[in-house]
Amino acid sequence: MNTPFEKRICYTICICQMTAVLSCVSLVYLTVAIYSPAYRTLHSGFLEDAVMCTTISNKSIPNCEVDGKSSWGSCGEWCLSKSSGSCTQILVDVRWNGTNIRLEQCSAVDVKYCDGINPKMEVKSCIQGECSELHGIYNCSTGASSATGDKTGAQCRNLTSVLACTLTTLDVNKTCNTKTSCADLEGLYDCKYGVCAKILPPYKCDKRCISIRTGAKNILVRQGDIIFTMACDRAVVAETGQEVWPRGKVALSNSALPPMLVLFCTNVAEIEGGGVAAGGLKSMSLTDCFNGTLLEPDHFGNFTNITYILSSHLESSEAGDRMLDAEGYGGDGSDLRSQSRFQCFYSPNVTQIPQDFVVLRFSRMRTILELFIASTVPVTLAIVSCLTLVICTRIIHVGDDSHFTFHCCGGDPSGGMEKEEGEAIMAL
Repeated sequence: MNTPFEKRICYTICICQMTAVLSCVSLVYLTVAIYSPAYRTLHSGFLEDAVMCTTISNKSIPNCEVDGKSSWGSCGEWCLSKSSGSCTQILVDVRWNGTNIRLEQCSAVDVKYCDGINPKMEVKSCIQGECSELHGIYNCSTGASSATGDKTGAQCRNLTSVLACTLTTLDVNKTCNTKTSCADLEGLYDCKYGVCAKILPPYKCDKRCISIRTGAKNILVRQGDIIFTMACDRAVVAETGQEVWPRGKVALSNSALPPMLVLFCTNVAEIEGGGVAAGGLKSMSLTDCFNGTLLEPDHFGNFTNITYILSSHLESSEAGDRMLDAEGYGGDGSDLRSQSRFQCFYSPNVTQIPQDFVVLRFSRMRTILELFIASTVPVTLAIVSCLTLVICTRIIHVGDDSHFTFHCCGGDPSGGMEKEEGEAIMAL
């Protein structure tokens, strides 16, 4: 019979054989999954300093083919076979990062949500049966899966107060009389008491976000379609403290007032004080600001609208078109909201990579770390397991009685076994 000692030897040999085989197989798969992508990444020429990307187009290509030929996709997932279904193609503009600004000693802060997405606004959830009440123009989007795995379904916000549309091109009607009938709404919809039709591009809609308070204000900041207006003492560069707009600066039309500073910033956050809603904000942090413009203090009057602000503040258009290899950043303005803006990475030498594209995440050190781990772990396991098997073949022998015996350092094969194991070996 097999002794406990012999069972341990058998288990050790089996584990080492399995580890050696799996390690060698993993090296083959890791060549496609890690080694080759890591090599291309490290030789792509991407800069580790992030730039800013603005989505300008988001379209879906059926069967991922154009004129019968395979086309590129933005949101593809690594796979050994060709992806099926449609491909999402996202085009972006690329520009260098803007300036981080700190506004100091601000008061009388007003916020206007010109995209209709006021955080205090009620959101209609179709999967909860609330879309049977929709009446007006709504922007709907399908939510992702929740933590429990349940689909959140379409979430719809009322844009009737911020859009004036001449509806000429509509899709077929969908009646939202059940919880599932309109759970997949995505885009801009014209609804009449629960019966909704998708508004198809090109849109004939104008933003009519009105009553934006600009009287007695000297700073206007756009964060997408959210407009901040306030009265501040000065604006400085956050990193250096360099003053870029002093309150003491004199306007041309009125020597008693400073000119109005108009900025576009990717993010606006309060630093201290009573909060935006309370109007007690002392300082504000503005991230990635560009297209700074000085306007006369009475340029907008006491109140203005989003259309006049947009016409007065031209968007930056210095960067060229690039493709985006990212997911979830496809807001291209087709629903009449501002385009998505986010940090991305690009290569100035586009001849080093197959296509002119940018990526959402890039870290040379992380790539090297993942390559190191993916290389050392399977190689080490393969070497250790194979070396263990070689040692086993040198020191373990099968005796005439079909039992394992140790033979080490030139000793007698029958004398190398421990006493307790030797006593357990008996001929059947």
